[in-house]
Amino acid sequence: MTPMTPTPEFAQLLWEALKRDTPLIWSQLILWVSATLMIWPLDSWLLKGMPKQKWGNFTLVILAVTGLFMATTPSGTGFNGMYAVDGLTRGFQWLCLIASALAVMLSQRVLDEMKEQTAEYYALILFSLSGMLFLCGATDFVSLYFSLELMAICIYILVAYFRTQDRGVEAGIKYFLLGAFSSGILLYGISLLFGAAGGTTTNLAALNSALALAPNTNSLLVFSGVLMVLVGMAFKVAAVPFHMWSPDAYEGAPTPITAFMATAPKAAALAAFLRIFGTAFQGVSNEWITPLTYIAGASMILGNIAAVKQQSMKRLLAYSSIAHVGYMLLGVLSHDAEAGAQAVWLYMLTYLFMNAGAFAVVIHMQGKGEGERIEDFRGLGHRQPFVAFAMMVFLLSLAGIPPLIGFFGKFYLFKLAIEQGYTTLTVIALLTSAISAFYYLGVVNQMYFKEGGEEGREPLGGALQQIIVGACAVVLVGILFGPKLLDWTARIGWKTATVTSVLDQR
Repeated sequence: MTPMTPTPEFAQLLWEALKRDTPLIWSQLILWVSATLMIWPLDSWLLKGMPKQKWGNFTLVILAVTGLFMATTPSGTGFNGMYAVDGLTRGFQWLCLIASALAVMLSQRVLDEMKEQTAEYYALILFSLSGMLFLCGATDFVSLYFSLELMAICIYILVAYFRTQDRGVEAGIKYFLLGAFSSGILLYGISLLFGAAGGTTTNLAALNSALALAPNTNSLLVFSGVLMVLVGMAFKVAAVPFHMWSPDAYEGAPTPITAFMATAPKAAALAAFLRIFGTAFQGVSNEWITPLTYIAGASMILGNIAAVKQQSMKRLLAYSSIAHVGYMLLGVLSHDAEAGAQAVWLYMLTYLFMNAGAFAVVIHMQGKGEGERIEDFRGLGHRQPFVAFAMMVFLLSLAGIPPLIGFFGKFYLFKLAIEQGYTTLTVIALLTSAISAFYYLGVVNQMYFKEGGEEGREPLGGALQQIIVGACAVVLVGILFGPKLLDWTARIGWKTATVTSVLDQR
C-alpha cells in the first residue's frame, strides 16, 4: 500500500475548519502565546532587566485580556465535535479565570518574601488555566483527557515550586505519582468504553447513544469503563477514597498555589464531571449512581471528621475542601442536569470567594514561615480586629451559617438533592455541616477567646488587603441578594445541546 498524502482539497477543508472554529478558543490561544513569550524571549532577552515583581502585574493584564475575549466568544461547537462553548462552558470558565487572578494576587507577597519571583511561575499558572478552559468545554474524551493533563502537569510543578523546602518537593512527587496513576485508570476506562461502543466514537453525546445500544454481552465492559472513569475523575476533585494526595499537597505547596488548587482545578473538573455524567452516561445511570452516592457521602463524612483533629490551618482547609466536594457531587447526581449545573456553579462561586479570603488571611499570618498552626491565631481579635473579623466571616460562611452567602449555596444544593430523592445523602450533608461548624468555630474561639500569639506581624496591605476586603464584602453583601442568586445563575443559559437532561431513572 502506498501512504496517503494530503490532497489540496483536504488542505482547503482543514484551513476552512480552522478559520471557522478558532474563534471558539481565542482565550486559550492568548494564554498559550503569552505564557510562552513570558519564558522566551521576554524574560530571557527583551525584558531581562525588568524587576521580577512586575511579572505578577503583567500576568493580571493577560488575564484581563483573556476575560475580554471570553466575554465575546461565540457559542457553538467546533473541532469535529470535540469542543463546545455553551452555558456550562462559560459559567465554569469564569470561575477558573477569577480563581487564577486571585492566586496571582496572593502570590506576589509570598514570592517576594521567599525571593522566588520568576516569570516561569506565572507562565505555569497561565498554561494550567488554558487546560482548565479547554476542560470546561471538552465534549469528547480525547479532548477532555489532554485538557486534564495540561492542567494537572503544571500544577504538579507549582506544588513543588519552592525547591529548597523538602516538604513541598515531597508533596509534589506524591501528587505527581498518584496523578499519573489516576490518569492511567481514566485512560483505560475510556478505552473500555470505546470498545464497548464498538470502536466507533469517543464523543460524549454519541457515546451515550452507542452505550445504550450496546449488546448485553458488553455490560461488564461498560460497567468497568464507567467505574474507571469515575475513579479517575474522583481523584481530580479529591473525593474520598481518592483524596490521599490532597492534605499533603495542600500543606506542602506554596499557600497561593494551595488556594489555587482548592478552587480553579476543582471548578474545571466539576464541569467535566457534569458533562460526562450528564451527557455520556445518562443512558447507563444504573452503573454509576450507587458508587457516586457512596463517594459523595464518604467525602462529606471523612472530610469533616478528619478536619476536627487538624492543628495546621492549611490541612484543616484541605479536609474541609474534600467535604465541600462531597456536597457539590449532589449536583452531579441530580436527575436534572440543568438544575444540577446551576446549583454546583453557584456553590463553587460562593466557595471561591470564601476560600480565597481565608487563604489570604493565612498568608498574612504566615510571614516568612513555612506554615502556621491554628494556635497562631490566638488573640488575633485583639491584635488585628479587622483581619480576625474577616476570617470569622469566611469561616462561618464556609460552615453555611445563615444568613451568610455560604448558607444560600448549601441551601439550593441541598434543596435540589431532596427534590431528586436523595434524602439520606441530604441528612448526611446536614449533619456533617454541623460538624464543620465545630472546627470552624474552634478557630474563631482561638481568635477571640484566647490570649497570646506572636505580636510582630507585618501590617496588612497591598493585594492581600484588597482580597480580604473584597471577599469579605462579597460574603456580607451577598446576604442581601441570597434569595435571588439562583434566579441570576439561571440567566447564564445552562440549557444547551450538550447539557439538556440527565437521569430519567436511578
